[in-house]
Amino acid sequence: MLTIDPACWLVSIGDVCGKGARAAARTGLVRDVLRVLVREGRPLPEAVAALNDVMMETADPLQFCTLATATVRHTASPDPPGLTVDLALAGHLQPVLVRADGPTELVGTFGTAVGLIPTVRVGSSAHRLNPGDTLLLYTDGVTERRRGREQFGPDRLLEVAATASGQTAAQLVTVVREAVEGFSSAPLDDDVALVAVRAAR
Repeated sequence: MLTIDPACWLVSIGDVCGKGARAAARTGLVRDVLRVLVREGRPLPEAVAALNDVMMETADPLQFCTLATATVRHTASPDPPGLTVDLALAGHLQPVLVRADGPTELVGTFGTAVGLIPTVRVGSSAHRLNPGDTLLLYTDGVTERRRGREQFGPDRLLEVAATASGQTAAQLVTVVREAVEGFSSAPLDDDVALVAVRAAR
C-alpha cells in the first residue's frame, strides 16, 4: 500500500509469471513504475497502459504479470463516511467485496495481463466501501488450491469471506488464509497473497 496523499492510497497485488531472480526483478519493476506513474497523477487505466509499454520494451514474453490495483480515497464531509475505490484489473482475479452485514460478491471487470501483448486492455470499475465493508484482493494460489481434483474456487472463497464480515481486515485475511491452508493436507504449491482494505466504522 502506498500513500498518494493524506486522503488517497494505492493498493496493488499481482502475480508474475515464473519464479526466482527474474520474477523478483520483474515484480520490483512493476511496483516501482506503477508507483511513479500514479504519483504523477495518471488515472489507473493510463498508468497500467504505460506500465505495459515499459514491460513490452524488455521483449521477454515469459515475464508478463497479472495485476489488480486500486486507488482508495477517504470520503470526507459533506458526503457520507466511507471509502471510494477505483479498481483496475489487468488479467487478475476479481477481488471480493465483503459487506459489513454479510453479503459478498466478486467485483471488477477482467482485462488482459501486463507485458503480454502491445495493447493492454484494462478493466476499470468504481466501488464504494461503506463503514465496516472490506475489499479483499488475492492471488490465484487461493482459488486454485487443490484437494485431489477439487479446487478451493471462488464460490468457497465468497462463503468463507462472508463468515468474517464485520471483522477487521486482519481478521478477514486470517480466516481466509486458514481456510485455504486447511482445504488440503498437501503443502502449498503456489504463492498465497491476500490484501484487505476496510472502511472504518
